[in-house]
Parts: sequence; C-alpha cells; structure tokens
Amino acid sequence: MEDFNSRTTAPRTKNMMMGKWTRMHSDCQMFNAIYKHLTRKSGESDADLVENAKTSYMQRYGNKKFQYDHVWNILKNYPKWNAVEPIDGDNLQELFGPDPRERPAGKQRTPKKQKLVDTSSVGGSIGGSQSESVSGVLSQDYRHKCDAAEKAYEAKREKELGMLQCRELEFLMIDHSSLPPAKRAIIERKQAEIMRKYPGA
Repeated sequence: MEDFNSRTTAPRTKNMMMGKWTRMHSDCQMFNAIYKHLTRKSGESDADLVENAKTSYMQRYGNKKFQYDHVWNILKNYPKWNAVEPIDGDNLQELFGPDPRERPAGKQRTPKKQKLVDTSSVGGSIGGSQSESVSGVLSQDYRHKCDAAEKAYEAKREKELGMLQCRELEFLMIDHSSLPPAKRAIIERKQAEIMRKYPGA
C-alpha cells in the first residue's frame, strides 16, 4: 500500500486494495486452474495455450471474459501458481487451502481466521464451486434489494396518490358562482373531469 501510494496522487486505503485483490485473486485462481489442466497440442505456442484457456474460461463462467492477464503473468511464476499438479478451481479446499506444493524449509504459513459460510443459504455445498457460492449470495442480496426498492416505490406511489386525491377534493370545494364566466367555465370543466374519476362517489 505504501509503495502504491508513493507513486500516485490518488492514494488508496488498505480496504480498497484488499477488495480489488480479492476479486483479482479469485478470477486468477479460476483461470489458472483451467490453464494448468489444458494439454498443449502439436505446434501450439504458449500464447495459443493462453488463448485456449481464455476461451474455456468464458465458456465455463457464463461468457465472462478473463481480464487480469497482466496480474496472472506475474502470479504464475510463484510456487503456489506454478505447481506440478494443477489447482482444481471447483475444489474450495484446494483453491483456498494449503499450497499444492511443499512450503520451502524455514517458512511457516501464518494461520488465518477462516469465516464459516452457511452454504445451505446460497444453495451450494462444501464441494461446490466458489463461483456458484458467490453467485448465490449475490443473487440473494440482489433479490432483497429489489424487493426493498419495490416496496419503497409502492409506498411513495401510494403517498403521491393520496396527496393528489386531497388536492382534487380541495379543488371540488371551490365555489365558482361569483367568478367571471370564462374562469367559471374552466373550473367547471376541471371539476367535472375530477368527478368522472370517481364514478361511485
């Protein structure tokens, strides 16, 4: 964060950077899993293999384009990403758990607090894909927001209709008998128009 902020006039907070990293990390892990599972065909270059991985990524994740080439090109050279055995993008334990390769001697992993996810609430399972779990949570959150917005709209609409009816009733109470003929005609037409809206009144 300090290095980044020393190079820009628009500094970022730790939370802003972590949010960006979480999104990039997840997409890069899923792309890397696909890339490591691909078999190079005769005559194919590294660039061809990457393009094949991008195509498979789009097909697998709902026509979503992989957009972190520049990030993945850095990460792929590190031990966790360059493991002999490919990381399985559908296995949460393998995707976010211990590195698939042995950690170099003398380097210990710092234990992290893990958040428990109630997968039943998002229609997933422990073995389900990370994208399905996230998609379920987002869909549920989106539905809640839509319901809340619809209720707020209905309440606002009811209030506006109530205020309109009050104004129309006030207009019906106007005594136009002493007004000049031209003004009286306008008010009479408007009052008749209002009365037609309430035929049962």
